[in-house]
Amino acid sequence: MGPSTEQTHMMSITISLTPEQEQKLEELARQSGKDPSDYVHDVVTAYLNGAGPNGVKTFEEILAPIWEGWRQSGLSDAEIDDLFQRELQEVRRERHQRKGRM
Repeated sequence: MGPSTEQTHMMSITISLTPEQEQKLEELARQSGKDPSDYVHDVVTAYLNGAGPNGVKTFEEILAPIWEGWRQSGLSDAEIDDLFQRELQEVRRERHQRKGRM
């Protein structure tokens, strides 16, 4: 069985950077322990997979699957609020108990 087409086809690009941009890229790559080519590959991959320009997803992007789960659950906003309140009270109770043991 031969390699898949995904494994054999790679896209190469060339970009023009100012000396300042090149210096910044090299510094960021060095800080991440990668060479500039690998660093750019990782940043582009993360961006294409939904992360923002800094490799970080927005709060809204992180919570989107949770919101979708709630929507599909059929729970009302009031039921979700009640669920959160119960969980918050439980966490606070557990913390209070741990503090009492110390």
